[in-house]
Amino acid sequence: MKNMGDGRRVARVEREIQATIAQFLIRGFKTPLPGLVTVASVKMPADLRAAKVYISVLGSEEQKEEVVELLQERAFEIQNYIGKELKMRYCPKLTFYTDHATEQVLKVERILHDLDVERKAAGKDSKDEDQSDDE
Repeated sequence: MKNMGDGRRVARVEREIQATIAQFLIRGFKTPLPGLVTVASVKMPADLRAAKVYISVLGSEEQKEEVVELLQERAFEIQNYIGKELKMRYCPKLTFYTDHATEQVLKVERILHDLDVERKAAGKDSKDEDQSDDE
């Protein structure tokens, strides 16, 4: 049976690659990227030969697509940077994706905020009715 690898090692390598890609975006990426770009997460299989890199972009849908395309075009350059920085036996093949988790978190927060505002407004209305009934 094939050794599936140590989950802690994979998680550590994912964090290191995430930090290294973020450093590359700060230092090595000459052209400015549209929007505010962050490396949200990196997911890798146990063999560490491939990496799915999830990018979070604060901006329009066009900007998100443009950032992912730009990064995918320069994936080889980023892979070389990772190889030099991390001294791994195999440098993982990078594939970039848009991270939708941040958008979902913001959406849930907005819904919760709206519900809180409605609850407070309903509470004030019931208090006002109670006071008018007393008079």
